[in-house]
Amino acid sequence: MSIRNIILVVAALLITVGTGLLARAWMNSQRVQTAAPAPEKAQISAFVLVAEIDAPAGTFLKKEYLRWQAWPDEPMPETYFVRQDGETETVADKEVIGAVVRRGISAGEPIARGQIIKPGDRGFLAAVLRPGFRAMSVRIDATSSIAGLVFPGDRVDLILTHEITRGKTNRRASETVLSNVRILAIDQILDDQNGQARVGKNATFELTQKQTEMLAIVSDLGKLSLALRSLAKDEEEFDRLVNSDEPLAEPDPERGKTYTWDSEVSRLIWRPSQASQDIVQVNRGTDSKEQRFNKRQ
Repeated sequence: MSIRNIILVVAALLITVGTGLLARAWMNSQRVQTAAPAPEKAQISAFVLVAEIDAPAGTFLKKEYLRWQAWPDEPMPETYFVRQDGETETVADKEVIGAVVRRGISAGEPIARGQIIKPGDRGFLAAVLRPGFRAMSVRIDATSSIAGLVFPGDRVDLILTHEITRGKTNRRASETVLSNVRILAIDQILDDQNGQARVGKNATFELTQKQTEMLAIVSDLGKLSLALRSLAKDEEEFDRLVNSDEPLAEPDPERGKTYTWDSEVSRLIWRPSQASQDIVQVNRGTDSKEQRFNKRQ
């Protein structure tokens, strides 16, 4: 092979290799241009207070009904309750807990100031009351109100203690006149710093119209006491709540079913026997007769 042919072959090889390298470089540059840029990670600098569960109108907001949701570093409505990163206590802890939902809030929805109403605000009771119910207040004292440990939203039983006359005998008894009554407001608090309670003078309950009439009479019959109900539900009530469409549904207050005589408390108090009788003298003209009636317990 001549020197001229060798030079031509080498030149052809160099041209081929160079063309391939140029084509590869061009294709790589095209891939870089067409590739989508990686999204920048959102910076979290604040948290917004949202509802943990569905909260219908009239719900008393408790700590377990709320949670803080991370919020991107973007503009947000001024009506939201915001906690900056690193903060432990905010205004929301004082303003929201214990407030009442004015309009229903869905789970995960941020809570706005216009959606809640606080005790003492105008229209508070109207927002708390369910349709068909009434608000009624009665006087209380330190003993009857469980010494400052009852708060709005709690459920209580109303117990009446009074004196009953049976024939010539005066007896005492206590009875549960209404059970599972929701407290709307109570003007007493427990100071969480020094543990002392500021005793209030009134408690406001949510009742039906008939039950408000009953409570008005109860206040004149004798002494009224409050018995705080446990947050735990009994089996019957728990089954009803599970099958309810409302996550915070609560049973309505109802007439009490139990009572206790004084003789059941103290062994020193005489208990009339079933056989004892009341004697009534009946006079009709010149005739006079005695009629006997069994005494009720």
